[in-house]
Amino acid sequence: MSPPDQRRSARSGRLGIALLATIATGNIMLWLAARPSGEPGRRFFGELCGAEAVLLFSCALVLTTLLRPIERAFGGLDRVAVWHRRASVAGVLLLIPHLALVTSPPDPYATSFGHGLGDVALAGLTILALWALAPGLRAARWPGLIRRMARATYERWLTAHRLTGLFVAAAVAHGAIVDPVLHRSTLLRVVFLTVGSLGVVAYVYRELLARHFVPIYDYAVADVRRLNKATLDVALAPLGKRLAFAPGQFVFLAVGGPGGWERHPFSVSSSASDERVELTIKGAGDYTRELYDKLRPGVPAKLAGPFGGFDYRQGGHDQIWIAGGIGITPFISWIRSIDGAFDRDVDFYYAVAHSDDALYLDEIQTAAALHPSLRPHLVSADTDGLLSTDKVLSAVSPGTKPWVYVCGPPPMMETFSRELRRRGIPARRVRWEQFGAR
Repeated sequence: MSPPDQRRSARSGRLGIALLATIATGNIMLWLAARPSGEPGRRFFGELCGAEAVLLFSCALVLTTLLRPIERAFGGLDRVAVWHRRASVAGVLLLIPHLALVTSPPDPYATSFGHGLGDVALAGLTILALWALAPGLRAARWPGLIRRMARATYERWLTAHRLTGLFVAAAVAHGAIVDPVLHRSTLLRVVFLTVGSLGVVAYVYRELLARHFVPIYDYAVADVRRLNKATLDVALAPLGKRLAFAPGQFVFLAVGGPGGWERHPFSVSSSASDERVELTIKGAGDYTRELYDKLRPGVPAKLAGPFGGFDYRQGGHDQIWIAGGIGITPFISWIRSIDGAFDRDVDFYYAVAHSDDALYLDEIQTAAALHPSLRPHLVSADTDGLLSTDKVLSAVSPGTKPWVYVCGPPPMMETFSRELRRRGIPARRVRWEQFGAR
């Protein structure tokens, strides 16, 4: 890929963030400029926090629509999910000053129904936010409810998470009924209702219509290989039109037939030129463990996608690839898709807990023999210690400006992203795929 193409790719990944920041900032500036005269300061800023929270919740709902322009603007669906989560958490945090400040002066438009809607929205959105964040918390230090949330299955969490739009709709109705600022400013009222309505429309689209616009492909399980005690390799054969994807992308897989379809995201591990789609699945949760135990050839399957923008071809000549555990999957798709035109200089670090956990080593070594500019490094924690940023950057020649691609458990990726920035690698040259479901 030429330097102009690389720059366009980097800009596209930052476009969504810039738009989100502009919308959030613009709403604050509009409220400050259109503040009604005589409105008490404490209550006004409390209502501003509430309106900004509704805007962020609406943006979060728009980000769940799976629309291609949104995915391209953020540089991949995994990054869309990250900003969806950040916008939602920021919205919940803004509810704290909203609740603290809006009742400071008497409320002229207070009604039991309006405030009841606000209470429902506040409770629902707070619980859903805590549930989404619970797996990343040190559960042992939190009350029993947080521990139970952290251990809940993905399916149970997803079912509850789909109620978000209803709570946002309740928040919009609450503001329209009781917010005195909106009653005194037609402009702010129109903007507030427009923003809230867009969020609710996005929610309705996602729940009722998106499935009709996202391509769905019919497949059948052709082969199942159990690579070790926890990981299986699933080959899917097309029953009709074949899904086309770029190496490094992921799909949503549903298996099981009528009454058993549950969609879960998995990175594709096969070459883009293969007739079959191959997925590497680790039995880490209830659903994936059930797949490991019970999945057999002949089972019908549906694939939705593809999604994601994890693509080394968008980076420069000098690269570092870092895979942790099952995060090897998109890199295997890259390696299987390499041809004679491969022109990158790559140090590929594959970190595992034990050497027996390493998958596809023969394929990796074969690819390295055919393409000497691909240099694999297996790092086993039980014998080599944890892979560190110092070790990764030790092989980088002075003056080299590498692009870094990371896929692995979220804590590992967060650590590397932070340490790489500290060591002078710009964020635009650190690309990652977030495969955590929540």
